[in-house]
This record gives sequence, structure tokens and C-alpha cells, in this order.
Amino acid sequence: MNQADMMKYGIAAGILFAAYKYGNGMVKAGALAIAAGVVAKRTPYLKDVL
Repeated sequence: MNQADMMKYGIAAGILFAAYKYGNGMVKAGALAIAAGVVAKRTPYLKDVL
């Protein structure tokens, strides 16, 4: 993973954290679902299934 990829994930993580911290229940659920999808695509065993 190079610096450009890390920057993209860092910006996305910041946006999702802000949505989770300041959003209502539906926004928090959406932020967690998106974050779970991103983590699952980066995990080697889960990446093959998705």
C-alpha cells in the first residue's frame, strides 16, 4: 500500500468517523456498514469471498 492509498483511506475514515460521532442512529448505522465493507475488502480471507 503506497502513500496515495493511505491518504484515500485516511480521508474516508475521517468522514466516516465524523458521520458516526455527530449523526443520528441511521447515519451511525450507515457509517458502520460502509466501514465494515471497506475492512472486509482489505482482509485477505474475506476479499476472496466478496
